[in-house]
Amino acid sequence: MSSGKFFPVDIRAFRTTSKDITFDVFLKLSDDNYAHVFSKSSGVDYKRLAQYIQKGVLHLFIRGEDEAAYREYLQRSPERIFADPAVSDNKKIAILLNMAEQNMAELFNVIKVSDEAAKTSTRIVRNFITLLSENPKTLATLLKTASHGEYLYYHSISTAVVSMFLAKASGQANARMLEICGMGGFLHDIGLTMLPKEIVDSPTDLTAAQWREMRSHPKLGIKMAEGTPNIPDEVRYIIFQHHEEPGGSGYPSGLRGPVIFYPAKIVGLADSFCALITKRPFREAYTIEQALGIIQHEIGKYDRELVKLLVGIFGQKTAPKAAA
Repeated sequence: MSSGKFFPVDIRAFRTTSKDITFDVFLKLSDDNYAHVFSKSSGVDYKRLAQYIQKGVLHLFIRGEDEAAYREYLQRSPERIFADPAVSDNKKIAILLNMAEQNMAELFNVIKVSDEAAKTSTRIVRNFITLLSENPKTLATLLKTASHGEYLYYHSISTAVVSMFLAKASGQANARMLEICGMGGFLHDIGLTMLPKEIVDSPTDLTAAQWREMRSHPKLGIKMAEGTPNIPDEVRYIIFQHHEEPGGSGYPSGLRGPVIFYPAKIVGLADSFCALITKRPFREAYTIEQALGIIQHEIGKYDRELVKLLVGIFGQKTAPKAAA
């Protein structure tokens, strides 16, 4: 698009506001050429936004006549709306998922996790804790809403939410542990972004060689989190150990029982449960009842007491047995 009057805006402003916009956004290609990147009909694409930031883009542009609409947009920050007691829980859920999606887009499009992204993750986790503490019934709505969209993003969000619920139900969780489990849920699968897409999204069974690559993602995730002060060591343990199993058959280290970090056991169970209830290229989503049945059938992979808590959280005293 040839140049008219365009107004430069800080690209980072779109990281902390809603994806819904009432104006069009452009990328400057040259002094007289602007590409239309986000529209008011489709909103901000967080994945593309993260890619622009990663490439070093500092500014996007809006038309001069849209400056007032942009200023109004900045006033509708998700956290400001979230703090408003008059806003409904459903609206807060939508806002939180918006924030989480943006955060996931940034986390899953980098080679190394930035300290800023880690801080944002902590802030989002705290908001989730507040919402879930005030109204536990929002869990069902959160999981239903988060079952759509790009798998890695929303699987990580769902895993974080279920992990926090499990941690709270365990009776061993203080505020710090809830945050650790939430952060661990967000970041547990980050190493998958370093693997070929054809492996992560394969519509068929993986070959032995592909499985070896798949099983490397905890180690890859640890490398991505290195040197980021705002990722606590406890979260790194979760990233590294969430596929360990009490009997020693897990990976990457074949740890057994009490040696496995307890929050990693929580996130590992939440990870499996959320994966089962989500549609994948190779199968339809299982119902909650079916997912609980599969987990009970394979209970040796998980902490037995945590499985009981998971069943209790979802109101199933006896889930039907099902084969994986």
